[in-house]
Parts: sequence; C-alpha cells; structure tokens
Amino acid sequence: MWGPETEKMEFAILYPLFYGTQEERSYEKGIKKIMKLADHGYVPAICELGNAFFDHLGVRRDYKEAFKFYTMAAQEGYPSAELGVGNFYAMAFPKHDACEIDSVKAAYWWLKASEHGNAGAQCNLAGAFFNGTGLPHNAIEAYVWGALAVHCSSIRFRSAEVFRDRAVELLRGEEKASADGRIERMKSMLPLQWSEHMTYWRSLHEKYVF
Repeated sequence: MWGPETEKMEFAILYPLFYGTQEERSYEKGIKKIMKLADHGYVPAICELGNAFFDHLGVRRDYKEAFKFYTMAAQEGYPSAELGVGNFYAMAFPKHDACEIDSVKAAYWWLKASEHGNAGAQCNLAGAFFNGTGLPHNAIEAYVWGALAVHCSSIRFRSAEVFRDRAVELLRGEEKASADGRIERMKSMLPLQWSEHMTYWRSLHEKYVF
C-alpha cells in the first residue's frame, strides 16, 4: 500500500529532517526530496507537501497550495489528507481563500477519513453529529465516532472522550447496546497502519532505518 518499497524507504529516511531532534531537522533539505517523491505520485509525500505549505516547513506558507496537495492525496484515500481537506472546509480562521467554508463538505471528508481509522477526523465527525453541524444531530453516531476516536488515537484524546460521554447520556439502553456492538466490530479493524500520517511515517522510519 502507498507505493513500492523503494519509495517507502526514501520517504522513511526523510522523517528526521521534519520531525527529528533539533539537530536532525532540516526543512529546506527535506522538502526538495519530498517534492521529488510527490512528483512521482507517492501519496504520503503529497500529503506531507500539504503539511509543509500549511505549516511553513521549508516552503512559504500557502494555504491554497496546502489545500491542493491535501485534495490530491485525499482523492487517493489517504486518511490524514482527507482530514486536512475536511478541516479546510470547516475553517473560518485563518482566512485561507483556498475554498469556501462548507460544513457539509467538511463532514463528508471527515467521514471518509474516519472510516479509514483517523482519530482526528473521528473526533471532528463526532462533534458534527453531536452539534448537528453539516449533518443531522445524531447522538448514536456521535457516541460511536467519539468512542472510536478514543480507541484509534495513539494518545489520550480528551475532546473525543467529551463527545463520547456527552452523547452516551442521550441514548436509550437498546441504542447503546447496538452502538457498542458496532464499536467493537470496528475496533477490530481500526486503526490501520496508515490511518495517521505521522504515526505511519515514524513506523516506516523505524522499519527501514533502525
């Protein structure tokens, strides 16, 4: 998944240039190699270009470029890029001029990323269902996705815990029992190795470099 072994190895080597120690980091050096991999169609590198343009990592901050690269990777089903596209459609700040604010489109992309095991998207989706933003208010769905975000996150996810716990208070006994069964089935399949970009990149680094 996500390219041949040679491209995975090339990508793995670049991890410290972006997220290593202060002595290891070199955005300017890393971004040139990321661009080369992206030009070859390597999807995780395309997503990282989105991050680079969003966070000013070796390139000038450019929200339109960030949105473009997130969209390219999202169209290939890469979860963190799907999250990124959804976040752009949801953002009021910063003013980015990359797309129109659209809560329905935000929820659409968050759902895609959520089904691919991305905890950030699952939390956002839980909030959308709980608050009725871009989706009809649905406490069952808010509970399910909040619980899955807690499960899929590699760290304690307090925001997801809040949505999960507030939503479950609104459920009847049979609703909770049905939702719990669904949650357990999905827990057995998620997260995927590549559900979260940074975790996946770090795992490639550990596999190919250490």
